[in-house]
Amino acid sequence: PEMGALGGEEGAYEWEHGRVFYRSAGAETAAPVVFVHGVGAGARSFMWRRNFGPLSADFRTYAVDLLGFGYSDKPPNAPFSAELYARLVADFLRERVGRPAHVVASSLSAAFAVRAADEHPELFASLVLVSPTGVGNLSARPGMTGAAFYGLLHSPVLGTSFYNAMTSERGVRDYARERLFYEKRFVTPRLVAHYYAVSHLPGAQYAATAFLSGYLNTDIREPFARLSLPTTLVWGRQDETNPVEQAATLLRLNPRARLEVFDRCRMMPQEEHAERFNSLLRETFGASPTA
Repeated sequence: PEMGALGGEEGAYEWEHGRVFYRSAGAETAAPVVFVHGVGAGARSFMWRRNFGPLSADFRTYAVDLLGFGYSDKPPNAPFSAELYARLVADFLRERVGRPAHVVASSLSAAFAVRAADEHPELFASLVLVSPTGVGNLSARPGMTGAAFYGLLHSPVLGTSFYNAMTSERGVRDYARERLFYEKRFVTPRLVAHYYAVSHLPGAQYAATAFLSGYLNTDIREPFARLSLPTTLVWGRQDETNPVEQAATLLRLNPRARLEVFDRCRMMPQEEHAERFNSLLRETFGASPTA
């Protein structure tokens, strides 16, 4: 995959569990916006490529590859968990961004961002959560089965062959066509090739295995109810993986939050409806639209 799909400058944040790769763009003095990709095989900041550049006209944008994903380090023995990632989000904001940031996060990472914002509200200016998990879906920690599955996936032969089957080009394409996108035309050969390549970088299976085994799951109901910063939920109406019905529960828990539903859309509003998504971010973060 081309390293520069996002543009901007690359950076490395030396964190306690390894080096975290990120890109940044825009004026250093502008208000910061931090994009955090969703979790899954081959996931990385590439998913924000239609948003990171356009938003950098008005903001200082950052897009991070979480530990274990993309071009960040993939330590085999890191304690991959929701706690680990909530801490990574908070530490990155504190140590690398250095002032309250608008945070845009997807699916499981939206759940990590909610936990980080609940624990460290001073690091956040606002939250935009794309199809956050942690209400019904992916809220429970693994029981014995998850732990056994995790052990199985960690066995060199079985684990690797299972991972390779799941992340074959065909597996990637089918998942993208059935789950990620509403319009099949977004599932281009380039997109499939990118996800395939990134999911086969050395060590990519470690964090993915923790995810499949349930170790990254977290229940966000209580922390979400406590949030007082401006929070926007963004959902695809046709999202089958994490249905928009979950939004009703979140809005009941925290009536201060607002919901924007994108029609003809599953899990990737920021790609399928990039212009509307970017306008929503600008309006939410208070930037006058640039001509």
